[in-house]
Amino acid sequence: MTSPAPLTALGRTLTFADGTTAQLRYSLGALALLEQRHGGIDGVLRTFEQIDGTDSLSGVVIGPMLELIGAGLTGSGGFVPHFTERMTTVREETPDGKKTSRDVREVTAVRYVRASDRKELGDLLDLKGFDQLVEAMTQAFAEAFPQGEEAAPAGPITDVELTVPDTFRGTSSTTSAPSPSDAQTQPSGT
Repeated sequence: MTSPAPLTALGRTLTFADGTTAQLRYSLGALALLEQRHGGIDGVLRTFEQIDGTDSLSGVVIGPMLELIGAGLTGSGGFVPHFTERMTTVREETPDGKKTSRDVREVTAVRYVRASDRKELGDLLDLKGFDQLVEAMTQAFAEAFPQGEEAAPAGPITDVELTVPDTFRGTSSTTSAPSPSDAQTQPSGT
């Protein structure tokens, strides 16, 4: 039987400045959140290496560390991500001269808030325990990938054979005749 460790990793216990604790665990949901913010697992690993290799607090460390810890505290850890977005309207001209515009959203910040009392993660962590926080993050992340980086597949996986049941191909769907355009409609709320 194969080990279900990536799905059931227990993580590490973090103690906050107010004396409460939570489990830091990198579930699939937490990893997906980090992938989206860092452009894939490689970006997440680079961020971990940047923080883990830091002996001092020089450079940009606190924000990425809060983001990595916060993602690991989502779900059973009791924290919820709150996104700050910036929306920009991009105006373009097509080759045929038609002018178009579209809105582009960019996540500029993520704050993690404990659902039980609405306290922010940054207010609950004590910088005096920086080394312990980094150690807990590193161990919890390593626990999510017990086989190690060398056993992880490189590049896209292309040799997967997938059989889709007929029920997903629409073989049991039916179409009803359209109603006449002068059909009476019942007003909503009555």
